[in-house]
Amino acid sequence: MAENRRRGSAPDKEALAALGTAGTSRLRKAAASDVVTELAGQQTAAPAAPAPATPSPAKTARPAKATPKKTSFYQMEEDADRMRAAYLNTQMHTRYRSLSEFINAAIDEKVSALEKDYNGGQEWPPLAAREIPQGKPLGS
Repeated sequence: MAENRRRGSAPDKEALAALGTAGTSRLRKAAASDVVTELAGQQTAAPAAPAPATPSPAKTARPAKATPKKTSFYQMEEDADRMRAAYLNTQMHTRYRSLSEFINAAIDEKVSALEKDYNGGQEWPPLAAREIPQGKPLGS
């Protein structure tokens, strides 16, 4: 029986019967008390109208949690190897918890520099996936 409990399954009924615990319960059904019987016979007043539901400030103030989206791009194998080596060999110093976090920080750093140099430090309006023209790269 202890083995079953460790695995999280229900106890074996045959094992319980062998222990003498699968028989009738030693507990007796509780008798209805006088208070319950008395209250059951009384008529109750109509329930009060519920107060209008107002969302709590904590629920309205918290925006929905954004989930990361997968992004794909082409990269030379040597550059990918170099990137992974830089991530792994500096992980104890930089405290990036994943390669994705490392890549996102690098992209954010580069995008911020481009915004500073070419857009007065302001963010450009965001572009959704597939809004960049596809086909031959510029200059080819």
